[in-house]
Amino acid sequence: MRKSILFLSVIGLFLTACGPKINSDQQKSLSTLTSQVDSVTSIINAMDSVELMTLTDNFFNRKNFLQKQMIDTLEPEIIFKLDGFIQLRKTMGFIRGEYGVIKKEANIMKDQMVDLNHDVSERLIEEKQFGRYYSLEKANYDELKLASIQLKRAVEVSTKEYNERIVAVDSVIDAYKTKIDE
Repeated sequence: MRKSILFLSVIGLFLTACGPKINSDQQKSLSTLTSQVDSVTSIINAMDSVELMTLTDNFFNRKNFLQKQMIDTLEPEIIFKLDGFIQLRKTMGFIRGEYGVIKKEANIMKDQMVDLNHDVSERLIEEKQFGRYYSLEKANYDELKLASIQLKRAVEVSTKEYNERIVAVDSVIDAYKTKIDE
């Protein structure tokens, strides 16, 4: 009985040792890519989705009020302030439309990297196949990285400009509403 167990153990170790595997350079590339994906995913997931949706909703509510409900003639100085605020529509629209998509893609890619690492650790991917898997994941990462940089930049710029302009915008809106109520 002991001989059978020992024999099966030796055969199992032999089959595992002879199974497919990737070389050390490929393993380093995979580790680097995994770290990069984890980093980008962490940055995106750290963004507060409720805060971003509230920011964009508040922006578009004010913008729509200014453009569709205000019918007063304003001084040029005020018009320039309001125009600067309204010009945020592109970046706010980008945040509103793309944040969820980018976050979803980042989390999918992170899961794919977990699966790829698992397959490599279980020796399910041969050295020849690895290049194809790696190049696909690297291309996906490059696109994700670009999208995350654009998103992060849009959030930083829009939030800063929104906060700088909101007091003046709310002041104009409040003055207009008060005038109409009189």
